[in-house]
Amino acid sequence: GKQWYQRRVRGMCGGSMHFVPCSKVGHIFRPAHPYDFMGNNGEVVSKNYVRTARVWFDEELDFYFKIRPQLADLDVGDLSERLALRKRLNCKSYAWFIRNVYPELPLQRDLIGAGEFKTAENRCMDTRGGDLSQGGRLHLGTCNQGGGRNANSNRFMMLTKDNRLMGLNFCCDSGFSEELQFHICHNQGGAQAFKYDPVSKRIQQDSGKKCVTGDTSKGKVIMADCKDDDKFQLWEFEYKYI
Repeated sequence: GKQWYQRRVRGMCGGSMHFVPCSKVGHIFRPAHPYDFMGNNGEVVSKNYVRTARVWFDEELDFYFKIRPQLADLDVGDLSERLALRKRLNCKSYAWFIRNVYPELPLQRDLIGAGEFKTAENRCMDTRGGDLSQGGRLHLGTCNQGGGRNANSNRFMMLTKDNRLMGLNFCCDSGFSEELQFHICHNQGGAQAFKYDPVSKRIQQDSGKKCVTGDTSKGKVIMADCKDDDKFQLWEFEYKYI
C-alpha cells in the first residue's frame, strides 16, 4: 500500500514523480516476512488501506467499500492527525487526482453500472485475477450469495459512460479472440467499446450485431451474435448509475 499512498499524496499535495529512462527498479518478493505484524498480517494491511481511504478518498469512499464491503466496519483508530496534515498541506481533492493524474480510473459519476454483472441462472462475470495482467480472460462464475464479496473482488466489474467494460485494472477487449480478454485501456473505442442498451439489458458491439454473452459450456464471457431468445446476453448490474 505504501506505493499507492505515496503516489496519490504526492499528486494531491503539490509533489511530483519523475521517470528516469535509464533507471532500473525491482521488487523482490520473499516467500515469507521475517517479522510479523503484531500477529495478524491481513488485518494490519487491511487497516492501512482503510486508513488511507478514509483520509483521501472524499466522495469516492463509499465506492471503496462497495468493492471491499467486509472492511466497512473495521476499526482503524484515530485519523485526526492525518486529516489535519491533509488540511495543512492544502491538498487537492481525490476527484482532481483522478482527472489529472490517473484518468484511466473512472469515478462513480463516470459509470453506468458496477459491482457484480449478473446474467441468467445466477451466473456473474468473474475476472479470477485476469484483470491483473494483459491477456487475462473474463470468466463466467457463480454469483456471490448474500451480497458478499471475496477478498480479491474478482466479480467486481465496471461499465463506463464512455463505453469501457473493465475490471479494477484493465479493460475488456474483443479484438484478440471470441473470449473477452483484459488489456491496457487505450480509450480509442474499437474492440474496447461496449454499448449498453438499458431496454434490452444487452451489452453490445458492432452496431448491436454482437453481444456480450455468458458461455456456460466454456465458463467464459464471449462475444456472440445477438439473439432475442438468449438469456445469457441479458445483464443486471449490482450498482446502477443511470
